[in-house]
Amino acid sequence: MSKLRILIIEDNPADDKLLRHELNRDFDFEAITVETEQDIIEKLYSFRPDLILSDYSLPGFSGMRVLEIRNEKSPLTPFIIVTGSINEEVAVRCIKAGASDYVTKDHLIRLNVSVKSVLEQQKILVEKEKAKEELYESLERFRKFVENDISGDYLENEDEVLYCNKKIFDIFEFDDLEQLNAYGTKNLYEDPNDLKRFMEELKLKGKVEDFEVRMHTRTGRKIVMLENAYGEFDEKGRLLQLQGYLIDITKRVVAEEKLKHSENLFRTLTENTTAGIVIYNHDRFLYANPAITRLLGYSEEEMKAMHFWDVIHPLDREMVKRRGQRRVKKEKVPRNYQFRMQTKAGETRWVDFTAGYLRFEGKDAGIGSVHDITKEKQAGEVIRMLSAAVEQSPLSVVITDLNAKIEYVNDSFTIITGYTFQEVIEQNSKILQSGETPQSVYNDLWNTLLKGEVWRGEFINKRKNGETFYEYSVIAPIKDESGKVKRYIGMGEDITRRKQLEIDLRVAKAKAEDANRLKAAFLANISHELRTPLNGILGFSELILEIEEIDSIQEMSRYINESGQRLLRTLDMIIAISRLDSGTYEVKKEELDVIAEFRNVYTKKLPLAQRKNLEMILETEFEHFELLGDRNIVSEAIDEIVDNAIKFTNEGKINLKAGKTIIKEKEFIYFEIKDTGIGISEKNQESIFEDFRQASTGYGRRYEGNGLGLSLAKKYVELIGGFLKLKSSEGKGSVFTIYIPV
Repeated sequence: MSKLRILIIEDNPADDKLLRHELNRDFDFEAITVETEQDIIEKLYSFRPDLILSDYSLPGFSGMRVLEIRNEKSPLTPFIIVTGSINEEVAVRCIKAGASDYVTKDHLIRLNVSVKSVLEQQKILVEKEKAKEELYESLERFRKFVENDISGDYLENEDEVLYCNKKIFDIFEFDDLEQLNAYGTKNLYEDPNDLKRFMEELKLKGKVEDFEVRMHTRTGRKIVMLENAYGEFDEKGRLLQLQGYLIDITKRVVAEEKLKHSENLFRTLTENTTAGIVIYNHDRFLYANPAITRLLGYSEEEMKAMHFWDVIHPLDREMVKRRGQRRVKKEKVPRNYQFRMQTKAGETRWVDFTAGYLRFEGKDAGIGSVHDITKEKQAGEVIRMLSAAVEQSPLSVVITDLNAKIEYVNDSFTIITGYTFQEVIEQNSKILQSGETPQSVYNDLWNTLLKGEVWRGEFINKRKNGETFYEYSVIAPIKDESGKVKRYIGMGEDITRRKQLEIDLRVAKAKAEDANRLKAAFLANISHELRTPLNGILGFSELILEIEEIDSIQEMSRYINESGQRLLRTLDMIIAISRLDSGTYEVKKEELDVIAEFRNVYTKKLPLAQRKNLEMILETEFEHFELLGDRNIVSEAIDEIVDNAIKFTNEGKINLKAGKTIIKEKEFIYFEIKDTGIGISEKNQESIFEDFRQASTGYGRRYEGNGLGLSLAKKYVELIGGFLKLKSSEGKGSVFTIYIPV
């Protein structure tokens, strides 16, 4: 690429240097600096600059004078005033005089932007001038063509003829257009019904083709004309403009000239048009213009040896063939449609096809115009792909204007928020605000967007049903080609579940820490539970060696036995819990009388209750109730809860009740243990069923125990498909009910 040639008019070397320095940032250029009128004129011819940069205030003359020289010597060369002393009025005057732009020296950072802009404008201007010249030449050729046309060409509205060529005057023997309009074209028809028929066909089809009609000249000479016309109508069906041509077919020679003219016109149009033109019959192509041969890669001779269906893509062949056959039968089918064609090289081309009929070489034939729309189809496919990506994205996508008014949302937005497209369009995005997002988040959002930057962050938003949800959003400006922000696009992900997982993780951590504290409490409890009976065993066993009194020895032996039993029970419970938790406990299936097991627990625990002066009552609906189950599980579960009831009841009574019930169409045997003990607070009613849990823990606790009894009972019952229910009020006692499926 050649260097950009720049002519600089500047008398200050320092400013000249600054200009060149700034231009060096973006351009590969060659510059010449001058400061006199003579030098300016000389360089305009010898240097032929692509751009002129001129100071406004110069020794002996001004930038306005330089502009006058430019306008006279090189009017198309872009011209930018670069000065430090120009005011708004002078700047406007310079622009009106033909300057492309102006830049102040204290703001040279804008210079390169201005240069790029005026060069682009210059390019467009040159192209326009070229196009204007080509248009003029084309119009001139057309004018000469029309003026010398052998047919009578005209342009008219409902009231008068607006234009006609000389042939019209020759045919109808008029001297000029004024004379023709004074006579009236309607009066040229021999039969007024012909004119009526002409207009009816024109309104019906929008055009009239090969309309043969009897007319007469101004002097009354009768002639036969062939008329072709095209009409333009308004929305109410009124004729706005009619253009067409007439051919005098009164004599045979005129008819022959008309035929030759039509053929030449057809050839000229088809050979030079960018649209593919094909003429075909049932057997083969009859004609193919250069545009279609270039598109498909076949020569005209090759195509004339082929059938029309041969160049249709296999996937569209039957459809095109079916429509063609229906058209031949005069059935109503679309004239214009799109399908795929195959080139000689096997490539696929999408085309827009318009079909019609004509007489060709004395026979009926089909004619079609073909426009290659492959690029448009490919572009449409890309757009559809991008649209599908947005529509099917799992992220919520929202597009708003600069005031946050919603213009578009995708399906994921509807799924996440519950709002439909119709409900939110033209609404402000504030409808999603829950009021729980800190204002500082919105402040940061707008500060970022107004800088033209991308914002990322989290909102607590509100769904249509009022439910709040967490959303991680990325919001970005959408800019036009000039870099100006036109809209905003936001992509959001519903992170409510992730937030909940974080909360659950914190809860789990808290539970783990609680479990650690529980372990310490368990160690303290188990230490106490082991050391207390061990101290009794060791202490009393030493005393036995020293005491000879039988009664004292028996009392001490009883205490030693109780301490040993307590140790054994603690060990058994730990082993049982371990087996249940590890899944190694094997459930036995044996016939057992659950009422008898219930009564055995009552009998075993009655002395313990009586030692605490508690009344214990047993009630059962049945004397016996046998089922297939694990004797140890049933008896141990009941035993643990009854033992617990006695331990935590200081006065009153304990009721043991057994019966049968139906729950959700399923039969259960139940065992209810009701006490008048200390009860359990609501906050502890869940935790007491956990391993080693008690309402109070540590060495200072009020009641002995290892915290395994209720946990073991619950696990035993659930192992055989049952469940355990608790009702309790602190200070008023508790009711534990075991349900075992029959």
